[in-house]
Amino acid sequence: MRRNGNKSRKGYVIMLALFILFIFLPFLLLPVWSFTEHWRFPNVLPIPSLRTWNYVFSAHSQVKDAVLNSLGLALATGLLSQVAAYPAARALGLYVKRWNKTIRFVLIAPLLIPGISIAIGVHVLFLHFGLSDRWLGVLLSHLIPAIPYSIYLLYAFYAGYDIGYEKQVRLLGASRQQTFRLVELPLLRSVLSLSFLFSFLISWSQYLFTVFIGGGNLITLPMLLFSTLTSGDYSLIGALCTVFVLPALVIVIFTSIEVKRDFYKGKEANNPNV
Repeated sequence: MRRNGNKSRKGYVIMLALFILFIFLPFLLLPVWSFTEHWRFPNVLPIPSLRTWNYVFSAHSQVKDAVLNSLGLALATGLLSQVAAYPAARALGLYVKRWNKTIRFVLIAPLLIPGISIAIGVHVLFLHFGLSDRWLGVLLSHLIPAIPYSIYLLYAFYAGYDIGYEKQVRLLGASRQQTFRLVELPLLRSVLSLSFLFSFLISWSQYLFTVFIGGGNLITLPMLLFSTLTSGDYSLIGALCTVFVLPALVIVIFTSIEVKRDFYKGKEANNPNV
């Protein structure tokens, strides 16, 4: 029986390794392509070159501006979507019982409608308000798909949240700010990190809204990448894809570590033997 258990465990490990390889293999080829001049038949190995990276870090390249624009938009979208989603999620999870499902369906409606329809409508609306072709207009358009995800993630937390903790602290004389800082925020932190991560990634990879609302005046990494795809220069495409993936990957790793740390802290706090 034990031998069968070991065999099945090895089988699961091999399947997991193949699955991870299948997911990451296309990405692993991108850095390789970025350091090659060309890789054609009958060459077994690619011809190495730093041409594309010299271009990426050169003064006349648009990559630096595109990275700064994408990073600024993604960070602002991540922060603002949490500010907008927090009161809505808390109200839906703790106080609003009537029409709760209908309100949540209305909130998620922007995700069910084709993005191009929303982008055209928002573009016309922003033209009237003078927000088109502006950084602020692009930021507001990125919030449209990000806020519903944040509300749903935070709502899942507040749906199971025991408000009795807050009431006990308030009875002991704590203010609303102290209650939020000492009781609510430590419990909310892991979900808040995940919600910020989702919003960041949505804005980071946003192309459609940036093109429509930005009008081509605001260059971001997805726009630069899409314009390079038609060039057929695989080395440059590999370098830009690597630049595009790395910041998001760093954010994902740090957020995962933070969530894992909070999970183990909560597990230790609930374990009476610790």
